[in-house]
Amino acid sequence: MDTVQLTPYHSAIPSWSGFQYQGKVAINVVLDYILKIDPAEVNRFFLELEWYEDFSIIKDDKYVSIHQVKSYKKRTLSEYKDALWNLLGKSVLKNGVESYLHAATELVAINEMKSRLIQLDPPSEPKPQKDPSKGPRIKGYTPWHYYKMVVDADAYNSAFENLSIYSYEETKQYCPMNELEEEIKKRIIQYCERKKGGTPTQAHVETTYNYLLGELDKHITIRHVAEQESEEGEDELIPDRICFSNFISVLDNEWEEPSEEYIIHRLKNIFHSTCEFLFHELHETIVNEGNEHRLEDLQRAENYVRAIAGMSNDSFFTFCQMVTPHIEFQKADSLAFRNLIPQNGMDVFCLALYEIKQALNGYKYILQDQQKNLCYLPSTIRLSTSRIRNESRELSKIAVGILGNAAIRDELYEIEAIITDNVRASSLESAANKFTDIESKGERNNNITKIKNIRLIDIDTAMEELN
Repeated sequence: MDTVQLTPYHSAIPSWSGFQYQGKVAINVVLDYILKIDPAEVNRFFLELEWYEDFSIIKDDKYVSIHQVKSYKKRTLSEYKDALWNLLGKSVLKNGVESYLHAATELVAINEMKSRLIQLDPPSEPKPQKDPSKGPRIKGYTPWHYYKMVVDADAYNSAFENLSIYSYEETKQYCPMNELEEEIKKRIIQYCERKKGGTPTQAHVETTYNYLLGELDKHITIRHVAEQESEEGEDELIPDRICFSNFISVLDNEWEEPSEEYIIHRLKNIFHSTCEFLFHELHETIVNEGNEHRLEDLQRAENYVRAIAGMSNDSFFTFCQMVTPHIEFQKADSLAFRNLIPQNGMDVFCLALYEIKQALNGYKYILQDQQKNLCYLPSTIRLSTSRIRNESRELSKIAVGILGNAAIRDELYEIEAIITDNVRASSLESAANKFTDIESKGERNNNITKIKNIRLIDIDTAMEELN
């Protein structure tokens, strides 16, 4: 009977939650290294993503440091127990490589951590596989395996000598999610001042920041595709390493007018950051209210967002156009950036993914009724009314905007309903005609007629129809 082979390497991208934070932490660490290493050695350093650890720094082919990132709001040591044993065990495996824990909230000092960790219950031992011949041949080491390595080798004290909580400032060993962007921008400014002898403009810093995220995003997308191919048996995963020279190229560029690529990088950053923040809040609510059974729904929503994050730039821009269907933009420019992916509408989109228990189809952002073969589009649409803004008039403007949006007309043909926050209409045509006559447009075109018949429904209605 075959046995299962254990490996200390990641064999798949993790759940999406926290990954945007993790990626920004990795960029921050890369910039710290760039600021302190000899410029002549830049080509010898690499950032390795999701392989030996969440990320690692490598010089030539040797691990310099390994890093695990936790974006928990919790401060109790038990929440970090598994992460600590992972780092300690991997440090032992790599003969004392430096290991770092990155936290979004303040933790106890490393000495206190050392004295208390060993007193906690050890990590849970994995259950034995009933029939190894019917399971995966390779599985990752668990925290329990690393715990056993350290204890059996009597290496607890020596391993802790190589473990640190990463410092962002001299007296600050944590970095909240909402402060990480500024930390990265500080290092960009430091690099420019040192390399170019002057303080860069705010626009230059902003552009550089987003292109650094874009450089990382390219590799995340490539790895996502490689993972899918590996699952289908077409290929084996290999470490994804980015040479520091790639980041230097971004830092040294004299950015001019923002390109479409840059605009899409910024849109992706807003999308990732907004979803991550909303999912963190939702997780806190689920745990505080004792609704742990809803964590599965949250995981499903995170997986949807992860699929979207793996899109190419062109596909992602189409996604932006689709979830904001009442505003037309033919290309990714600065005006599109200010209007697509509205932050006050992303909670509508995320809540729809969380509440509706249906699989995404090939578009990665359209929910499908499998029995009736009908497609539902989650959107960011939220009706805003006031004494001046009449509800019917605002609804009409939204409907007219969708019907006139030539940029996504081909994609709208197969949509049955658009999911909104608080908008309900039997059809786009009926909603639009309350204030605008559209009868003469496209009557002989069946596709246009089908688009006119798209319904606008709220999340509760979508849950009734799809769940």
